[in-house]
Amino acid sequence: MLAAAPAEASERRSYAGWSLVAVDVPSDAALAELLGLGVDPWLEHPRAGVVPVLASPSQQAVMAAEGWAVRSLVDDVQPRLDAERDRLQLRVPPQPGVDYFADFRELDEVHAQLDAMAASYPELASVVELGESLEGRSIRALVIAAGGVDERPTIFVTAGQHAREWISVTSSMYVADQFLANAEETTYSEALAAVQLVIVPVVNPDGYEFTWVGDRLWRKNRRDGVGVDTNRNFGWGWGGEGASDVPEEQNYRGSAAFSEPETQVVRDYVLAHPELVAHVDLHSFGQLVLYPWGDVYELAPDDAELSATAVAMATAMSTGGATYTPLQGVDLYPAAGNIIDWTYGDAGLHALTFELRPSDVDEFEDGFLLAPDQIVPVGEEALAGIWQLIAFVTGDLPPPPDEGSSSGDGSSSSSGSSSDDGGSSTTAATTSTSTSSSSTTAATTLDTGVDGTGDGSTSGVPADGDGGGCGCTQARDRSGAITGLALLVLSLRRRRR
Repeated sequence: MLAAAPAEASERRSYAGWSLVAVDVPSDAALAELLGLGVDPWLEHPRAGVVPVLASPSQQAVMAAEGWAVRSLVDDVQPRLDAERDRLQLRVPPQPGVDYFADFRELDEVHAQLDAMAASYPELASVVELGESLEGRSIRALVIAAGGVDERPTIFVTAGQHAREWISVTSSMYVADQFLANAEETTYSEALAAVQLVIVPVVNPDGYEFTWVGDRLWRKNRRDGVGVDTNRNFGWGWGGEGASDVPEEQNYRGSAAFSEPETQVVRDYVLAHPELVAHVDLHSFGQLVLYPWGDVYELAPDDAELSATAVAMATAMSTGGATYTPLQGVDLYPAAGNIIDWTYGDAGLHALTFELRPSDVDEFEDGFLLAPDQIVPVGEEALAGIWQLIAFVTGDLPPPPDEGSSSGDGSSSSSGSSSDDGGSSTTAATTSTSTSSSSTTAATTLDTGVDGTGDGSTSGVPADGDGGGCGCTQARDRSGAITGLALLVLSLRRRRR
């Protein structure tokens, strides 16, 4: 049985003649000029340097007339979109004996798979309806809780905010699949004894559905046919830098903070569940691990803990052939009103973002159109990062060094375990981070083994209402020298700025 054919090609937006180009952008001012042309940046956080943009024939003509330095990556994206559509029409839908991760899945198939997971593992998983989207579609979560839902520390995983980022949806589903399929394996069972998971594969179901039937490269929700970027619509810093007030632009912030039902649903669920202590939001692309703040050039109150977690995640995620880089979000490009600034700043969660494959350095041409053979490798990378968050929540991730610490090179042994199928990536003793112009290596202890004894006491607690972050640890005086992992991340940050 083949999958039901989506809408006819005549109903779809055509990108015939549109090109994916790499533009040399020498400054932030030049970046603003480029984006003012209406081109579509193929990065969540465009910044000065080499910026990949999708441009119409008329936009390409303007860039040529204005003398922009442009290198063509894909002369015409429409054949690639056509090839993807033809492949998807031939795929076999999920059913017994068919690998769900053999290809990307449309919204109905994602929801059906959530139901199938809950039915197959009733003692572990349940499906929760968080609310409805603007167009009335269900926003659903899979709750993974061994022995039933209780007050254990809970990790919140969101994906699919930006509709065209299909790999984020499949990666969240892969994480869910691995925790259920391997639940009896020791490492997984110990983790599930200590923590619970709430996974929301598609925060933006209207936009995601539209990428299948209308415009494959659609990003926002479907407000008034132009859409709102939900990842600029959250309350923390809403309306600040990096969030547009122009509805037609890709990073349009909406008419007010939480103006969109999709962000309201997430907000209401998070505030109603005090057991949530940590959050990961999945996006593509760039191979990055980002942490607050994303809108201001300031250290978050828990910067040392956040940066240490980001370094541990990036290291674990870099063991499968892709290299991930940890950075404070604002050092890429300010993005006010994003989800992790809100879940950290207002809700008190230890919050980070994964920008999954491909790289933002030299693999622009793949962008949002990854081949299906990337689904499992990228899912494994996301899973490896989430293991590090579990280690933080259970207290198994070493704390950052104290200020003024006279520790040596910071090196120590590390250990970890993985399932036979490689689902839970092991940790590495060496942390490697890279930028487009340099590579920095530091050693640290990274332990993904979960001993089941953590009580979540080191994790974030709700903010006290003064906007001071999660309160995981008391804010430190930043005037002194910061060594070890914090120094590594700060040095990366300065090079990026």
